[in-house]
Amino acid sequence: MIDINLLREHPEIIKKALENRQKDTQILDKVIILDKEYRQVLGQLEELRSQQNQLSKSVTGKPTPEQISQGKELKEKSKVSEELYKKAEIALNSLFEEIPNIPADDVPVGKDDTENVVLKTVGDKPKFDFTPKDHIDLGEALDILDVKKAAEVSGSRFGYFKGQGAVLEMSLMFYAFQKLIAKGFVGMIPPAMIKSKTEWQCGYASNKNLFGAYYSIPEDDLIFISSSEHSVVPYHQNEVLSPDIFPIKYVNYSPCFRREAGTYGKDMKGMLRVHYFNKVEMNIFTLPDLKVSDAMCLEMLSIEEEIMQELALPYQIVRNCTGDLPQPNRRMYDTNTWFPGQNDYRETQSCSNCTDYQARRLNTKVKIGGQNQFVHILNATVVTDRVLLAILENHQTKDGSINIPEVLWPFTGFKVISPKL
Repeated sequence: MIDINLLREHPEIIKKALENRQKDTQILDKVIILDKEYRQVLGQLEELRSQQNQLSKSVTGKPTPEQISQGKELKEKSKVSEELYKKAEIALNSLFEEIPNIPADDVPVGKDDTENVVLKTVGDKPKFDFTPKDHIDLGEALDILDVKKAAEVSGSRFGYFKGQGAVLEMSLMFYAFQKLIAKGFVGMIPPAMIKSKTEWQCGYASNKNLFGAYYSIPEDDLIFISSSEHSVVPYHQNEVLSPDIFPIKYVNYSPCFRREAGTYGKDMKGMLRVHYFNKVEMNIFTLPDLKVSDAMCLEMLSIEEEIMQELALPYQIVRNCTGDLPQPNRRMYDTNTWFPGQNDYRETQSCSNCTDYQARRLNTKVKIGGQNQFVHILNATVVTDRVLLAILENHQTKDGSINIPEVLWPFTGFKVISPKL
């Protein structure tokens, strides 16, 4: 969540941010009222506690009947005041937590992803002397993808990677994982399930627009992660870290689970929008300095670009507008890769700076100059299954073969996936 002091000192900044994010600004007025009620009740409680302390100090021997009577009265009043305080705190936080992070000044104002801004386009689109196929037609012909059997076994939005397709999938993930390890990242294979409180602490279960986006097991109070960020970012919860160890860099591999609620009928063909996929991701903790964390965000973006160039995939870098920012984000960049079979650029990676929005709930701090401050937290996709699908479409040949990017040869053990004779 955002800093409560920002609400009290500069509510106009929050109002402008809500307007730019296409959110109802009435929530701010309600939060301001609740905050005033909360502070009033807190003041009353603190005054009663002060009176109790003064009374306790005034008793030097056996308390007098008047002191006993006054103590009982103060105790009863404090009990009532504490109940009012708890109710006021819950009421305030339940609404305050729905206020998203404040976007950076250079984030374009827009209503949704249609108003994101393309910053640059890199790489030439492949030119074919034939009509290019999409990844499903290619995968089925090569017997390396199977969505039909997956539909029989699991339902829609699932798929099988088979044979050389499965090898290519694992090779892509390990190539990306090892690349980040070589850059000084610490490897992580985190839990695929987390507590519901942990999901809330990450900032993805507050906004009502995000309800129902994940799979859960209510009887066990567990949620399946939709990204490794959800179980890696909380790794340092309730810790006060030394400034000497920053930045802290993790590269994670995990399965990801998403219900894709509200996307019925969208991207139903193929494996672009599925309920389960594999992902390699970066998570970085930096010192609480906007210049430092924003610079780190660009560094993560450059790593994404390096990988796309090594895989010889044409792509665009997009600056996401205010209406397309997730709740915890100060800024986000998308990498959209060219899919010739669909004649369109599709999102394959994203890179985000969440500043201290998540750290505040997770209580992850760093001690600087004798004071504890909330750290900044960032996340970025390295690769997902979508990158493999882009490889299939961009590196296809007229006879239906797939040329494997050279950087993956040491991992796959083959250079081409060819049709079976």
